[in-house]
Amino acid sequence: VGVVPWMVPGSRDIALATSRLMEEFDVAIWAYHGLFCSGEDFDGTFGLMDTVEKSAEIVIKVLSTGSKLEGITSDDLRAIARDFHLTLPERFLDPAGK
Repeated sequence: VGVVPWMVPGSRDIALATSRLMEEFDVAIWAYHGLFCSGEDFDGTFGLMDTVEKSAEIVIKVLSTGSKLEGITSDDLRAIARDFHLTLPERFLDPAGK
């Protein structure tokens, strides 16, 4: 998942920033606006979009309660990736595993 900082929706700048992110990611989140997804077929792409949207909804609900957001550790994410034969970019994970 890549994030495009806020830009004018529908502008050339947001299109170029999105296309650069899509070279590396299947999802580009447009800050304060929406998201763009890509996949092999409609069902897979829609499922990916729905998963990202649902995850954001859960985060907002947890934060709105005043709770501290406690997520899955980096080591837990590595275990999930291993079991599902996925490759995670290590640059997004905490080297200490937390």
